[in-house]
Order: sequence, then structure tokens, then C-alpha cells
Amino acid sequence: MNTEQLITQTIEGNTLSMEQSEYLFDSIFDGRISQIELAAVLAAMKVRREKPEEISGAIKSMRKFAVSLPITESVFDTCGTGGDHSHSFNISSAVAIILNAMGYPIAKHGNRSVTSKSGSADFYEALNIPVNLSGQDAVRYFNKYKFIFLFAPNYHPAMKHAAPVRKQLGVRTIFNYLGPLTNPLQPKRQMIGVFHPSFLEVYAQAALPLGYERLILYSSANGMDEVSPLHPTHVVEICNNKISTFTINPEKFLSNDEANAIPKDLSPQENATLFIETINNTTLTPLSKLLALNTALALFVLDDDSSIEDNYTIALDVIHSGSVAQTLTKLQEG
Repeated sequence: MNTEQLITQTIEGNTLSMEQSEYLFDSIFDGRISQIELAAVLAAMKVRREKPEEISGAIKSMRKFAVSLPITESVFDTCGTGGDHSHSFNISSAVAIILNAMGYPIAKHGNRSVTSKSGSADFYEALNIPVNLSGQDAVRYFNKYKFIFLFAPNYHPAMKHAAPVRKQLGVRTIFNYLGPLTNPLQPKRQMIGVFHPSFLEVYAQAALPLGYERLILYSSANGMDEVSPLHPTHVVEICNNKISTFTINPEKFLSNDEANAIPKDLSPQENATLFIETINNTTLTPLSKLLALNTALALFVLDDDSSIEDNYTIALDVIHSGSVAQTLTKLQEG
């Protein structure tokens, strides 16, 4: 294959195969493509919409360039795409802590906020959970707590070749698909919130050849990359190389008044304070119900025989049991 030919092929509107895309992105992450060429490739793909095989190839390439850790234990990740402009609470980041309190090893892949006030790194930092660990420090922390936050810039140094172009373009590109599917520890089971339901199908097709045991992709009808408290959430399940779908209706779990009472657009410190209050409260709150609902979906990925309804009850009990607060205290000790 020839990089220049693949660039020309893309700019002229042709689709790349997974192998061609992987080769092209190898050149991007190696720094062998100019910024003008990269901008043209990204814009061309966006105009005709990125194809699943191109996303798969880019993910396979990015995984090769990621900095991994000598951790062989099976881990779970709740990393979403972000970019939904919902300014919601840090739901998936909180769910990761709740799952850890239930005994599940967590490798939470994430970054700082781009489209809201509080990204996962910002939220964890406000909670005094280490966000910048790498190398042996990260391994020691994980071995001690079975939890690690993988701050994306530390683990994807090759992204430096794309960062200036992405910033200058200022629009969503194929790179927005890659983050959640490029966790350096490559979990076999994962849940990924997606920024809009219209992208679920292409994302599912892109993830299909990547070797997951079980993967859940989800997006609410109003374009939230979490299980929404107000709108139906569309869920795509990948298991045994098959794709199936279902819908979660939130009214089964909390009322519209409760959903509307959940604070939004808060700072990282405000979200952290609210989370601490929630996990130290024995009384059910609208936020605890929303966190339980999102945790229920995570437990559905982790336990093949579970149901959203049963998982919701279990998660709600855990949130108010004090065990999540105890887990947070341990994670803060570092």
C-alpha cells in the first residue's frame, strides 16, 4: 500500500477498507502525513460520513501506538464519547466508582472536558482521585485498589500529530469515535455512551470486528451519551459477534419531576460535592436513581443473566449502603 495513494483515494470520495484505513492511520500516528493532508483526509471523510471499516482500521492503528501497562486482569470501562453538549452530571465516571465498590476492576479511560465544564479527569481531580498516573505508579495503584484512571494524553502520545489539525478544524471528525474503543488495557467488556443515536449503527459495525466479548453502545433520544432520566435510551448490544437492540424507558425508574430536579451544568467541584453528598445519604434522591439506572446497564454488560430492573435495585442499595463512600476514601488515599 502507498500512503499518498490512500490520501488521494480518500480525498476523491472513495471508501477505504479496514486494512487501508489502518495503514493510513499508521502514517498519521507516525507523523508521516502533513497537516494539510491530514485536514483534507478528515474533512473528506466527514463530508461523506466515516464508514465502519475506516473507523475499525483507525482504532486498530491507534491501539498499536497506545502506551499499555503490564496489567493482565480483566477490567471494565465506562468511557463515553462525550461531545453531546448536555452539560450533565459526570454519570459514567461516578458509575465507575460505584462498580469498583461492588468489586469490579475498573480501568476508566478519559480526558478533560471539551464541550462541558466537567470532564472525567476534572471530576476525579475534584474528588482527589489521582488522574495523572502512568507506568509503575499506575500499576501499583491498580494492584492496590483495582481501579485506575487512564488519562488519555498520557497513553496516546501519537495523538500529538493530529492535535493541531483537530483544534483548527474545530468540528467532530473520525477521531471522536476512537477514544472509547482505544483503552490501552483493551477490556473485553465495556459500555460506551455515544453522542447521538444516529451514530449507533455505524459505531456498532465499527466495533464488531474488534474482539469484544460483550459491548453495549447507547444514546438517548435527545442525544445524551448516558442513560437519560427524561428520554428513552437506545441500546445496541454486541455479543458473540451478533448485534441486537433494545430501549430503556426512564419513567419506570424515576418521575419527570425527579428527572428535572437533577442539577446540570455544574463545575467539577460542584459535581464532586454533589456525588459525596449522594453516597453519604441514606435517603433516595433523583441523582442516586439516575446513577443506579446507569449502573444497572453496566451490570447488564458484566452479568449475562441479569436484568436492568433487578440491577437497578441492587445498584440503588449499594449507592446508599456506605460502601461507595468507603471506596472513594480508599481511592483518595492514593
